[in-house]
Amino acid sequence: MTTLGKQAAAAAALALLLAACGGDRGGAEKGDAGKAGSPATAGGDTSATAANGRQANGGAAAAAPGQDNGPKANTGPNELGRILVLEYHRIGPKEGEWYRSEEHFRNDLKMLYDRGFRPVTMRDVASGNINLPAGTSPVVFVFDDSSQGQFYYQPDGSIDPHTMVGMWEAFKRQNPAWSGGGTWCVLPGAVYPSNFWGEKKSNEIAREQREATIKKKVDFLLQNGHEICNHTMWHAQLSKYPDAFVQEQIGSGQDSIAHYLPADYRITTFALPLGLWPRNRPLAWHGTYRGGKSYDYQVVLEVSGGANVSPFDRSWDPHSVDRFIAAPNALENQLKRWDANPAERYVSDGDPNTVSYPQREASKAGNLRGKQGKVVPDSGPPAGGAPGAAPAGAAPAPAGTKS
Repeated sequence: MTTLGKQAAAAAALALLLAACGGDRGGAEKGDAGKAGSPATAGGDTSATAANGRQANGGAAAAAPGQDNGPKANTGPNELGRILVLEYHRIGPKEGEWYRSEEHFRNDLKMLYDRGFRPVTMRDVASGNINLPAGTSPVVFVFDDSSQGQFYYQPDGSIDPHTMVGMWEAFKRQNPAWSGGGTWCVLPGAVYPSNFWGEKKSNEIAREQREATIKKKVDFLLQNGHEICNHTMWHAQLSKYPDAFVQEQIGSGQDSIAHYLPADYRITTFALPLGLWPRNRPLAWHGTYRGGKSYDYQVVLEVSGGANVSPFDRSWDPHSVDRFIAAPNALENQLKRWDANPAERYVSDGDPNTVSYPQREASKAGNLRGKQGKVVPDSGPPAGGAPGAAPAGAAPAPAGTKS
């Protein structure tokens, strides 16, 4: 999508998004699931640090492909295919463009898994670290606004099973191949319950208790392979403000989040509130504030735009990553399109050291980040085919073929 097209799409969605996100103060509407008193059937604060490992930047290391007995695509590899970067906001009883019901969120996980998709973070995509089993496809779940319905601990210490994290954990227990994490874009200073997943202000609850709960949530996400993302301090419409305020809003949001992160964790992803750019566009990814402190983001997330190009595609722009809003029937229809045209989507070759793609895609190859390009014969069902449960079986490419 062109820059003009993205701006038009964002403008068309702005009125609805303002209502969902609480306008220019990051407020929340009623209707979030995940309140105290829900049945305590989800797992508690279990640690997966040993299983996931930690990277030098403090994030969870990407899981090795390992054994994956789950469904896979029946096409050959195409690591220049398109990737879904999904956008979610609130969970609740009403279904809409900015709300997803529990039933539909659970179904989203199943639809994707059954077609061979596996979760990765935005950090993994941007670094080219999409380390997935052969025949599977990456999908990025991005959760904006840190509302209570996304992640809530019940009084007994268990994760509320009606929250997005609770449902994610339940699905992972049933389907161990669903082992990666999502990207959680936090509003530390928004109006309750959109601040740190519904944590009350310090004047309503003991500061120590509040900070301990926030730290517990952040630790759980990092230990289970998720990524933490900045979404500004309180969801300011950056297009309305002068440069100094823009930088303060982004920088203070980063500082407030970093208080709960490991010292070596670098936030690499920033989500534009409402998809609105600062007047000085580069301030979305680099700026200075508070007497010379700075922020630098590898990735800037748009608010819409459809399926995104591969990070190995020459047109990949990490400072303008398209997202796909999980609105009613939108994801279902996109997956049906890929059922009919499976060659369009990114499918892994299972080798983290190569970037494999059919000859028809060779002209798209861009920055392979030190990996070896491998041209493979066109294989799998033509347009009109359908995904299956059998592992991918791409024909071997000529030895030494490079992009």
